[in-house]
Amino acid sequence: MNQKIKEQLQNLIKTDSSELIEEWVKFFSESEKEVQSRYYDDFLGFFEECVEENLDVQSESAQTMSMFLGKLYEILGDEYFFNFQESVYTCYMKFPIFAILDKRDEFHYEIAKTLTAFFESMTSKMIIKLLYKNQELVESTNSELEEREAPMSEISEGVLMVTLVGTLDSNRILKIIDKVLKNLENVNITDVIVEINSIFDINSEIAQQIVKLNNAIHFMGSRSYISGVNANIAKSLTHLGISLGDVKTYRTTKEAMKSIQLSKGVGTNA
Repeated sequence: MNQKIKEQLQNLIKTDSSELIEEWVKFFSESEKEVQSRYYDDFLGFFEECVEENLDVQSESAQTMSMFLGKLYEILGDEYFFNFQESVYTCYMKFPIFAILDKRDEFHYEIAKTLTAFFESMTSKMIIKLLYKNQELVESTNSELEEREAPMSEISEGVLMVTLVGTLDSNRILKIIDKVLKNLENVNITDVIVEINSIFDINSEIAQQIVKLNNAIHFMGSRSYISGVNANIAKSLTHLGISLGDVKTYRTTKEAMKSIQLSKGVGTNA
C-alpha cells in the first residue's frame, strides 16, 4: 500500500468515524442500528491498526482483525453472515469507506483495488478457517460415532467385550472387524464377548455379518461368544429361518462369562 493511500485512510478514520458508522447502519433496520453501530465502531479500531501495518494480511493486526470477525460470525450466525445483502458481511464493511471517500472526492481506482483486495483476502481466510474447523468437527464426530458404534473394553483378564449398536451393514462390520482384530493383535485376548442386545433389527444380512465377525475372531485364535440374545431376537431369527451356525449364543453377558470361566477351569459363585 502506497503512503498516500495509507495517509488517506488514517485521516478518514480519525476525522470521520462517526460518519462512517452512519453510512454502515443504513444497511440495517431501526432495531438493528444500535448494535451494528457498536460492531462497526469496534471494527474501525481494528481496521486502523491494520492500516498502520499497510493492510498486510499476514500482520499481527490482521490476525487480531480476523479473530474479531470470527467473533462477529459466531454472534450473527452462519446464515446471516454469509448471506448479508446477497454477499458476505465482511465484504460490505468496505462500502462506508468508499462512500465517504467519494464524498471527499478522494475515491479512485487504486484505493478501491487496495481495500477490495484486503477485505476479500480477510473474508477468504475466514471461510477457509471455518471450513477446516468444520472438517475437523466432522472427522472428530465420525471418530466418536465409530467409537460408540462398537465400544470395546477388556472386562476381565483376556476377555474382550464388544457391544454392537444400531444397524449393521457390510461397511460397518468391516470397520468393526478391523477394530477387533487390532485389539486381538495388541493385547493377549483369549475370549471375545459380542453383545448384540442393542442392534436395532435382526435380518439375514445382519446375521451374516455377525457370523463374519465370529469367524474373524476364531481366525485370530480366540473364542467368540454372542450375548444379548433376547426373546425378540430369538423370534426374529426363528421366523426368518436364520441360523448362526455353530456360533455360541447367550442371553446375558453374565452367562457368557460363566461359560468362559468354566472353559478355563475357574469356579464361579454367581
